Amino acid sequence: MRVATYNVLGLTGYPPQEALPEVGPLGSEKHIEHFVRVFTELDSDIIALQEGVAVRQIQQVAKRMGYFLATHPSPIAWPGHVLSRFPILESRTFSHADPCVDVPPFSRTAGASLVQINEGERLWIVDVHLHPGDVELRKVEGELLRERVEALLIETPNVVVLGDFNSEVDEAVHEYLRELGFVNAMQQVGGGIQATMDTVGIQTHYIDHLYFSPQLAAHLVAAHVVRSDGFRHEGPQVEGCWVHSDHLPVVAEIGGHIA
Repeated sequence: MRVATYNVLGLTGYPPQEALPEVGPLGSEKHIEHFVRVFTELDSDIIALQEGVAVRQIQQVAKRMGYFLATHPSPIAWPGHVLSRFPILESRTFSHADPCVDVPPFSRTAGASLVQINEGERLWIVDVHLHPGDVELRKVEGELLRERVEALLIETPNVVVLGDFNSEVDEAVHEYLRELGFVNAMQQVGGGIQATMDTVGIQTHYIDHLYFSPQLAAHLVAAHVVRSDGFRHEGPQVEGCWVHSDHLPVVAEIGGHIA
């Protein structure tokens, strides 16, 4: 089973002004078909997205792919989505707006989807997009995430926490997950943490991650950052040169029965 995480920049392509002529307007037939091809190319059974789009738009993509869909609203403007070849039994959203706080925890998105792999095999996919600029707020988000994940582990030992952490692995949220026994897929079987933002024209970052609970980590067999044509380019940034997003997808593979 292959699981992917991908910050998709609102499905605009990057840079948006260069991508628009080929991708088409948001929600158009051309646009939907383009991202169906993009997500199909990832060849993954479960794809978690950050910086998504309105539910009706991603619904069209999921329908054409033949995938089940869960979507997690954002308190501000960045919904998350989970596309799954397997049935989604339940979804929970952890983010919410606080009328007294301009930027609440999980202001981008955070939520969990319960996926039925087969009879007797279920797992939670926890899709997060943490705050990009405030380390202290990310620490608060990490504490909240740990509480949520601990509760999910009581229901099943099979939990994947993934998404745009907006941080490298030395921050508190990563330590919290390690304390729960979670394993970073790229560190375990992918040859080490690699850049997930390194297309020409943007600052290099190592911020998109997949963490697997101890039960699942024992089945990890491979992980990689997708760097193929269309997902990144070396430049130069010239007219008509664009990629699917400013982030790169990360894909991990687990094998065997997970029950």
